[in-house]
Amino acid sequence: MLALMLYRHYCCADWRARLARAAAGLAALFLALAAGAAPKPPVIFAAASTTAALSELAAIHERRAGVPLRLSFASSATLARQVLNGARPALFLSANREWMDALDGARLLAPGSRKELLGNRLVVIKQRGSDQSVSLADPDTLLAALGETPLVIGDPAHVPAGLYGREALRRLGIWERLEGRLAFAANARAVSMRVARGEAPLGITYASELSAESGLVAAAWFPEESHSPIRYELASVKPDGGAAARAFYEYLFSDEAQQVFLAHRFIPFQR
Repeated sequence: MLALMLYRHYCCADWRARLARAAAGLAALFLALAAGAAPKPPVIFAAASTTAALSELAAIHERRAGVPLRLSFASSATLARQVLNGARPALFLSANREWMDALDGARLLAPGSRKELLGNRLVVIKQRGSDQSVSLADPDTLLAALGETPLVIGDPAHVPAGLYGREALRRLGIWERLEGRLAFAANARAVSMRVARGEAPLGITYASELSAESGLVAAAWFPEESHSPIRYELASVKPDGGAAARAFYEYLFSDEAQQVFLAHRFIPFQR
């Protein structure tokens, strides 16, 4: 009788253990399936100068669509190089046509998706309340305002804002006179932040940065003919980023989105 009782006890215990292991395995399987079914948030690569505006638009779109977006901001050149080296964002918003050309030439863009989205202006910025007086019609005023301090500008070796700035300064005959008096920044946002922190009295960046940094004002506006037109282009990156990416792509061209860009001092897309 005792032997029979012991046999039943151990058989029952073994059955319970096997049942527990099976339940745990099923739970792990369901969790894995659920994780696999959940779509990954679309990744958006965008020029650093669009940080404030695009973050606002992404938040609006996320609340309505219920789909999160992952935004990655940097110099257009930095982002384009990442794509050329294997990164695959759903969308790419570039402040420079040449880097978009590079991705187009490598056949990394979805056919027909490359479109002009925005424009911008180029300005000399200073801290609000600064008494620095600059007139680009008289280059000496820029040099006098700098004194012994540097002029901050995006690195023209790869930063679009720096490329436009160098082009404008050359056309105005000032570039050579500024040799040795320039401080290069990693992107347009970095220019604004350095001036806002008081690291330099003046910087050259986009007009949209006057909205992104409340402590800044324009010391001077570059004539539009002094540099190539500043054009932002948007494109889908292969492979297709899915319905969520396509919806955000279309939203950025909507009247509502263009009004948000306008509020951030961008020049809206002209249909």
